[in-house]
Amino acid sequence: MLDNNKMMLAYGLDNEQLEALRMSNLEVKEVTTEMASMKIGQIIEGLKFEIHDKKVPEEKIVLFNSFSDEELDKAIKLVRAIIGREGILAVVTPTSINWTFHYLVEHLMEEREWFKNNRK
Repeated sequence: MLDNNKMMLAYGLDNEQLEALRMSNLEVKEVTTEMASMKIGQIIEGLKFEIHDKKVPEEKIVLFNSFSDEELDKAIKLVRAIIGREGILAVVTPTSINWTFHYLVEHLMEEREWFKNNRK
């Protein structure tokens, strides 16, 4: 399906950070707040619906689509070098590809809170 669409979806990064990611020769697609109600798969396919009905939190988010484990390791190191420890990094899954961007962000933030609160 979308397995050959290797790219990073980036939300909340500033222009400098986006440019630094793009210089890595990896495809980077910027997700804007107008795209919050779109499904992840639609964004990956390059569709663009401008719908202003959802507010996405001020958060840096990078999603990885169709990266091998080795590519993912390198890409995560690169992203961390550019945006630091802040922000949420996640892999697009067969389940999350059908979620809206807004829903995925909420889910990832809840997950992060759970891990923070349950770390021993």
